[in-house]
Amino acid sequence: MIGRASLERRVDELAERHSGPAFAEAIKELAAGLDSDDGELLREILLERGANFDKAVMDRVDARGWFHRQWDKALGE
Repeated sequence: MIGRASLERRVDELAERHSGPAFAEAIKELAAGLDSDDGELLREILLERGANFDKAVMDRVDARGWFHRQWDKALGE
């Protein structure tokens, strides 16, 4: 068993080197080499990070005026 801290470091390293589909592929490769316990731990880590990312985005959207400023930037105003 690799352990949570080691898996979190590996995920961080992969996230620094890859993004989008390349990150997903790197995670698949990592998962393929894990036993079932570490595979489940990896799934938990990824789900937690996904939830944290979604919450951070929604917090920014909910912040007063943030959405309007971003909209104005996108329109070039």
